[in-house]
Amino acid sequence: MRVALAVNRSDRYQSGFGGPEDEYEEFDSPETAAAIANTIESFGHTVDVLEADSTFPEILARGKYDFVFNIAEGLRGRCRESQVPAVAEMLGVAYSGSDAITLGVTLDKELAKRVASGRVPMANGRLFKNPRKIDLTGLSFPILVKPNAEGSSKGIRNTSRITDPEGAKERIAALIDAYNGPVLAEEFLPGLECTVGVVGNEMPRVIGAMEIAPRNVPLEEFVYSLETKRDYLNQVDYHIPPRVSPETLKQIYKVAIEAYKALECRDFARVDVRLDAMGKPRFIECNPLPGLSPVKGDLVILAKATGMTYRELIGEILDVSFARQGLLMQQRAELKCAS
Repeated sequence: MRVALAVNRSDRYQSGFGGPEDEYEEFDSPETAAAIANTIESFGHTVDVLEADSTFPEILARGKYDFVFNIAEGLRGRCRESQVPAVAEMLGVAYSGSDAITLGVTLDKELAKRVASGRVPMANGRLFKNPRKIDLTGLSFPILVKPNAEGSSKGIRNTSRITDPEGAKERIAALIDAYNGPVLAEEFLPGLECTVGVVGNEMPRVIGAMEIAPRNVPLEEFVYSLETKRDYLNQVDYHIPPRVSPETLKQIYKVAIEAYKALECRDFARVDVRLDAMGKPRFIECNPLPGLSPVKGDLVILAKATGMTYRELIGEILDVSFARQGLLMQQRAELKCAS
């Protein structure tokens, strides 16, 4: 099968004047792109790595590709993660992962909470768009503030947990300015944080869950921040499965699966969950384009700890995506011809 790997590679971009330092934090390294391409090729496919920029629609249109493996974050705007799926659908090319609507909704954290509300418990929060109109009435401190439509912990720092209204107003206003968009403030959840890998469609299943345990700060103050992720080997320990009771783990899985279904994710995703002060799991957010770095991708790390190799993880994503789109028979026919 002829496969296009749609990606935004971090070495192709430089932060613009005045942009935040983490502007392209979401983008994948060339090494990650190569690892995914090589793994897909190991299943007998031909892979071209396509940069998901303004050249992508034309190259995809004339490339006669059978399938797009999408890990592209997109370039601009709240709907940037929807760009590759929208182009693929317009051109009639099958692709992996969630569609443009789900990717647009999940990148907008407050909108994702609205869609999933009623299906999963979550922290109380409020969205702020105007730096001069910040009313925190009704929110219990401490709170966590973060850009509403960013991924990879962009704008989430060790100082994002805020204990006083004046500090919160200052931080919210600064984030609105820096990221040129709304900011979400949520009541801080002081319990254990974990991330859950989910794969599948009609009957999605959890492939594993990973607790992110801080080494250097108390759990009730811990923020899984950009600084922490960049220095994860020294800042956190990963526990797979999380160190909770079987009943709590069951509840964590339920929250992840219900959020996955409510947001209509496809093929695979990673769902972040944190326990509240009473030890009850609450939905944080869903990432239908989780990082697939073979070294530091959270989904990859938790999958490996449950006995799944990198090749098996990529292979399962391909299998469920092919099955959803009726491409398994085509793949088997090509493999038979090749043999």
